Formats: sequence, structure tokens, C-alpha cells
Amino acid sequence: MFKKIVSNTVAQIFSKVGSAIVAIFLISILTNYLSVEMYWLYSKIYNYIWIFVFLADLWLYAITIREISNNKDQSVKIVWNVMSLRLILWFFILFLATFIAFFLPWYNSDIAITSIIIASVFTIFQLLNSSILALMQANMKMEFSAISLILAKIVNLWLIASVAYFLYPKEFIENSDFFTPFLYIMSAWVVSVIFNTLLNYWYARKIVKFWFNWDFKYIKYLFKISLPYWLALFLSVVYFKVDIIILSLMEWPKLGDLSIALYSLPMKIVEVLMVVWWFYMTSLLPSLTKWFKEKDEKILDNLIWISFKILFSAGILIFSLWVLFREYMIRIIANNDYINTTHMFNSSDAFLVVFAVVVFNFLSLVFIYSLVASENQSRLLKINIVVTIFNIIWNILLIPKYSFIWAWITTLLSQMLLTFLWYYYTRKLIKFHLPFAFVIKNLIIWGLFYILWYILITYFSVGLYFDFFVYWWILFWIYAKILYAWFDKEKTV
Repeated sequence: MFKKIVSNTVAQIFSKVGSAIVAIFLISILTNYLSVEMYWLYSKIYNYIWIFVFLADLWLYAITIREISNNKDQSVKIVWNVMSLRLILWFFILFLATFIAFFLPWYNSDIAITSIIIASVFTIFQLLNSSILALMQANMKMEFSAISLILAKIVNLWLIASVAYFLYPKEFIENSDFFTPFLYIMSAWVVSVIFNTLLNYWYARKIVKFWFNWDFKYIKYLFKISLPYWLALFLSVVYFKVDIIILSLMEWPKLGDLSIALYSLPMKIVEVLMVVWWFYMTSLLPSLTKWFKEKDEKILDNLIWISFKILFSAGILIFSLWVLFREYMIRIIANNDYINTTHMFNSSDAFLVVFAVVVFNFLSLVFIYSLVASENQSRLLKINIVVTIFNIIWNILLIPKYSFIWAWITTLLSQMLLTFLWYYYTRKLIKFHLPFAFVIKNLIIWGLFYILWYILITYFSVGLYFDFFVYWWILFWIYAKILYAWFDKEKTV
């Protein structure tokens, strides 16, 4: 069983690593092609439309996996009706996203509204693609999705590079008029997800023949069971994204635009890294669902114990390496404007807090998916309401004084509180053990890593690219070897 989980996760991690590499090139092209103001607009629209993607999603991805895992013989019916429910939701969200934008002063320009309408087309294919992926995930056949995702990202990169270097080169744009090329960039986003959806649909049809179905009684059932989880996860998206809106409202326009641009860079990179480990937990979800249904506490304890070790190790590894090499990464994928700025903080400062969020986000995944697998997702809602209110109040009070750096500190505090509360509620469902000795060892190794990094950079620095690509991989290899040695096999599944 665990081999299937690992192989399924490896396929998805491979896809995300591949797409992350493409994303780095994409960020580099955009930050160098677009002005800081236009990249800020791109980031605002991206964050705005993703809020509505979560609205329309109802977090049916996890619910679909759980339903198929519990009812394999009804997988066709489940997927058909999930797709239909998402289609209904999309029409509502398309209208809502465009309508609200007209009344928001920072989105009601022609270029912003047009971009939002284009991006809204993206949401329907993203939602349909998610339904197809849930079917593949429940059947542990995610290998092809890795290929399709990477191909789609390459298509997106190629289209945007064509706009930036061939159709509308920056040096030939009169008066920095980015209106047309910006819309092409937004359209490239849509084309890539359509391409990805069609590829996955072609492959999933080999598993089971499916299309839209309209069993409204079952659609109502799906809506009812997913609503508490959706509300909880939507609130988590709100507290993760609302700081951008508050920055736009509470800071002087040009200062707010600069703040958003500076911390959008680390945010984009973190969002890519965070999604990778959602893949691991969605691979684990069918097994968690099975053993919660059979009430086998021993196997559940093992699954949670192993998953906690994996996710904590990944979080500390990412935090250690990316924080130490953050300024190198900014200079390589963007430019010095994100470090050398007259703002009170820069992108390098934001990285410190942003990557701490990653560690706690990874740990919280273990508890979130345990609650979903046990059909206790309604408990998530109460927790997220409290944390979202806490997040918004603190942002409103302290952003005017500390700018975007406080937005991320508030996000970190919110994530820490969420992780603790989700742990508390999961422990009430099942008595499991956590590898605290393993946690302490990882914290010690981080301290040793800082000393080793300081020695390499201070006494053996060669240059920007050499230091990043060589020393980063040396430290990664050492860390991986130590973790492998520590990752004892006292508990296996």
C-alpha cells in the first residue's frame, strides 16, 4: 500500500518539480519584461481570480477522492455529477468575479476587467481538470498527469516568451504600453490549462468512460458534504490572500503597488512549493479513508507518524536552503530592483517569514486530511473562522505601520495557530504519536547548516551562479543523506 502512495506521490512531485523549473523561467521573463507596476497588476489579478477558483471548487477534489475510495463501483456517477456541479458553479463565479471587480477601485481599469474576464475562462477548465485528476488520484494512476502538467507549463512558457521576445519586445513598445501584450500573457495562461485538461481527459477515459450527468439529488448531496470543508478552506485562502487587498486599500497607492510587487515574488515561489506536498497527502487520502472506515488505529497511527516525519523534513529542508540562498535566487530569477529598493523592506526580508509559513503549512496537511478522511471536515470551519478574523484584524491594525512584512508575519502566526488547533482536533479523533525526537534532530541540523553555509560563502565564494548552483546542491545532498540515515524504520505500513 505504501509503495503505491510513494509512487503516486513521486509522479506528482516530478510533475511539480518540472513545472516549478518552468515557473522559475516564467517568473524571470515576467519580472524582466513587465514593469514593477505591471507585474504588480499581474499578481493582483492572479490572486483575485484564485479566490474565485476556490469559491467554485468547493474543495470537491478531496471529497471526490474520498467518495470514489469508499464507492469504487460508483466512480462514474461521482465524477459525472462533480463535473456538472462545477459547471453550474462556474457560471455563478464568472458573473460574481466580473461584477465585484467593477466596484473595486484597484481592479476597475479596462486592462484589469478584461484580464479578469479572460482569467475566468481559465477557472472552468481548471475545475474540470480537477475533477478528472480526482478520478485518476483515487485509482492511483497519476503518472500521466505529470507529463500533461509539464507539457502545459512549457506551452504557457513558450507563448509568453513569444509575446515578450518576438511579438511585442519591450524595447519596441511605445510609451511602455503593455495593454495588448498583457492580455496575450493572460490568454496564454488559459490556453495552457485547456491543453492540460484535454490531455488528462483523453487519458482518464481509458480508466472509465465519463461525461456530464445531471442527478440533482446526488449533486445536492455532494454540495452538502463539501460545503463545510469548502468554507473552512476558503477562509484559509482568504487569510492567505487578503493581505494583498488590505495593502492596496491602506497604503498610499504607489507605496502599496511597490509593497505588493516586492512580496509577490517570494509568494509565487512558495505557492509552487506548497502545492507539491498537497500531492503527497492526496495520494495518502484513499488509504486514510479506508483505515478510518475500518477503524484500524494502529495503521492510522503509522500513516500519520510517517507522514509527519516526511512533511516536517521537507519543510525544514526547504526553509533551510531557500532562506540561506534567498538573495541569490532573487538576483537570478528576477533583478536587483527587488533587493535594492527605497522601501523599508525588500523581497529578501519577505522570504524569511514566507518560508517559515511553509514549515507549518506542511505539518497542518497531516491533520487536515485526517479530518477529511474521517468525515469530520465540519470541524475545520470553526477553527478557520476564528483564525481568519484574527488575521484580518491584525493586518488592519499593523500594515499601516509595518507594511507588507507584517502581512507575512500575521500569515505566519495564523498558520501556526491553525496547525496547533487542527492537531488538537485530530488528536480527539485518534490517539497518534508524533516523532518529537526527530523534530529536535532536524532543528539541530539547521543550526549546523547555517554554520557550514557561512563558511562556504565567506571563505570559498566564487560567484553568483557558482555559489547558488554548486553550494546549494552540496548542502542539499548532505542534508538528504543525513535525513535518510535518521529516517529509521521503526514503524512501517
